[in-house]
Amino acid sequence: MTGAADLPVPARPRLAVAAEPTPAQFAQWLTDLAFGGAGWPVLLARLAEATGRDCRLVAETGELLAASGSASGSAVDPEALRGDRVRCADGWLGRSVPVGSGGRRLGALLLAEPVGTGQLDYARAAVTALLIEAVRREPPQSPAPVGADGLLRALRDGTGDRSPAGQANLVRAAAAYRWRLDQPHAAVALGYTGAQRRRWASALTWLDRPVLADGRLGWTLLQGDAEREVARLRSRLEQIVGAGQVRVAGGRSVTGPAATPDSFRDARLLLRLLLHRSPAAELTELPFERAGLAQLLLAVPQDRLRWYVDLHLGPIAQRDDLLRTLDHWLATGGSRQAVSEQLHLHRNSVGYRVGLIKRLLGVDPLHPSTAAVLRTALVARELLIAIADGG
Repeated sequence: MTGAADLPVPARPRLAVAAEPTPAQFAQWLTDLAFGGAGWPVLLARLAEATGRDCRLVAETGELLAASGSASGSAVDPEALRGDRVRCADGWLGRSVPVGSGGRRLGALLLAEPVGTGQLDYARAAVTALLIEAVRREPPQSPAPVGADGLLRALRDGTGDRSPAGQANLVRAAAAYRWRLDQPHAAVALGYTGAQRRRWASALTWLDRPVLADGRLGWTLLQGDAEREVARLRSRLEQIVGAGQVRVAGGRSVTGPAATPDSFRDARLLLRLLLHRSPAAELTELPFERAGLAQLLLAVPQDRLRWYVDLHLGPIAQRDDLLRTLDHWLATGGSRQAVSEQLHLHRNSVGYRVGLIKRLLGVDPLHPSTAAVLRTALVARELLIAIADGG
């Protein structure tokens, strides 16, 4: 007769999803949850749902840190953590996955036996998120691990420590400057077009946040209402260096330090785009939220952008006069008078240029489907110029 103790432990119900994520996708999802503030109980609950097995997190000392189910006070003999299978004080048996990185070791993640290879892969994928929460629980260090310039440079260039502990240290270092990298934030690129470089350098120090100065450029971070903050930064700097001499661009909002370099790249390219579009003072700020088509095209590989531009603008790609005319023709909906005033051309000259554009491209620029394609190609061309200009 089979005893109750010999009966298999019923598996927890698995999540009903259209397609199971890969371990790498699951790891990224849990990491995002950790940076978003999810604690160990939530992370373990998500792991239990993905694997169908209960799980426990124990410290190196044998202390139970968290569990996906009810396991209060179920300590573990520290010596038992050296093995692949660990039995807790309440008789619960789990497969052990070490939780540590480099010189940092938290303890072990236990997944209820029996455990298959796929379930074990998910458990290993959860380690990074568990370590992020471990670092968050540590008392803050003072002073910050790195100075403001070093922190901004590491975030801009993506040269910081990419390990879970290193990423958590960046979160902690940024908190010293009132930046929450585990919350939505965006990079900002500041540009100066005037001649008084010393005044510009001084103006950057008067902002209400650290700024990494780099000649005529400056780099910082913002949180909250991006459009309002971009406008406020530009206004504050112009009060010191003069109106119309400052350009400010913002990158997309991201969460977690690993994604911050992407936001800095967006801000850098949008600043170049802004300087290309407006060498004078007509347009002085470009938050990511107002970047239009560029919001999408920033993520497109350069060779794909180049192919698209060549395909749709090839016959006039070397004719700046025709490209400017096409840009204004599309923007004004085909108003010869408006284009004439904007480009300081005679109306007949506008008509001649538009006729030449139609012949060379073989399309009517104002046809709805054609207009969208040409507008996209013009923006893609601007981005390529921005990239080539040191973006």
